[in-house]
Amino acid sequence: MGYWENTTYVQHGSVADVASRLASLFAKEGMAPVETPPQHAHRGIGEAMQYDDALHNDLWGVAVFPGAPSWTIVKTAPLELLGERRPGADWMRLAEACAAIAASAVQVNVYDSIGIVLVEVSPEGEVLLSGFNDRGPNPFVWHSERLDEATAMPRFRLHPFGNVQGPGLNSTKIARELAASLGGGNEEFCDNAVSVDTLVTHKPLDARGGVVSYFRWQGPSRGRSGGRG
Repeated sequence: MGYWENTTYVQHGSVADVASRLASLFAKEGMAPVETPPQHAHRGIGEAMQYDDALHNDLWGVAVFPGAPSWTIVKTAPLELLGERRPGADWMRLAEACAAIAASAVQVNVYDSIGIVLVEVSPEGEVLLSGFNDRGPNPFVWHSERLDEATAMPRFRLHPFGNVQGPGLNSTKIARELAASLGGGNEEFCDNAVSVDTLVTHKPLDARGGVVSYFRWQGPSRGRSGGRG
């Protein structure tokens, strides 16, 4: 199996502020904070929090923990929660969060060591994308966002990470270089194990200085299987 990663780095030094802002945004969608659900011994086959999008999940999990100085790391389940849009929105959740907290962000999404979608967001909520999505019929469509053939090679335009791009780095190396640069003492947790194990099975978070929050949909179940997670 190849390498998969979905990690967000927010250029803000307060874990508490980032976590609080996300909770406020989720509340506007009818997602109420709840206690950590009972721990599962194992992930289920076809686990919704791993494989379905946010609007087909009744339960969301978010881990927020400190990275390098002035950076905060966010891991989610569903995995691309922040790259998706809330219903009726003109921009992705990450852009809304960045504009609300006046902080920029970088998000890296790697698919089976090949496909990569690199997201940069300005403190005003401007979104710049590069890379390609190899999971669907159109490699230049990613959720509600449009990619461009001209930027199929992942590149940074808002952040000065010139060393983490270029023809010498494949998708996996870009993700790992970002973790090394921005992960600080929690570099090892810039990995999808936090999303697909810690959050999906509701285990304690081992990342130092981190917090985990869960949010539950308040309306009729919208899970594909009819369950509530």
